[in-house]
Amino acid sequence: MTDEVPCTYTTAIAALLLGALGPRERQDLEAHLRQCPTCLGELVFLAPLPGLLYRAAPPGSCPRWDP
Repeated sequence: MTDEVPCTYTTAIAALLLGALGPRERQDLEAHLRQCPTCLGELVFLAPLPGLLYRAAPPGSCPRWDP
């Protein structure tokens, strides 16, 4: 963990990957990614997640586990 202050755009990266940004928000974030290595690194790190979510078991297909 670093003491680095996170970029305010990092919270929008997951929304970008899931297709949840509007056209203007997407355009702004894509422009920002060209200038911010921190956010670009987060994008690369999170990029596989939509594919993993697609492979996850659908709701109700796993038995409930109650400790």
